[in-house]
Amino acid sequence: MKKTFFLAASLASTILLADSVKLEGTIAQVYDNNKTLLVDSVYGGQIAIKVLPNTEIEMDDCGIFGTDKDGTFKDLKVGDFLESKIFYGMPITPNTPAIPVARKIEIQCYKKAY
Repeated sequence: MKKTFFLAASLASTILLADSVKLEGTIAQVYDNNKTLLVDSVYGGQIAIKVLPNTEIEMDDCGIFGTDKDGTFKDLKVGDFLESKIFYGMPITPNTPAIPVARKIEIQCYKKAY
């Protein structure tokens, strides 16, 4: 019994303290009304991610002479390639999927292949 409780407590703490997951892909849709992005993932399929006011947005090679700059939600455009660190929170109501939240988004402004 103690062993089962210890195992369950360890698993729960691991999930609660889980680090972020890396997501790479192209922005397919930008939903300004709820600050959400739909991303065509390089891993296959589409995933929606939530952008919060404290999400860090970096724009690589987007400034003058190819310098990096900080961005805002308005700088995220359909077709931009992004790398994002996301984490999954707990759903507010049971039996509803939790939308992952972006901690950091990095977009690339270099010339695209097509």
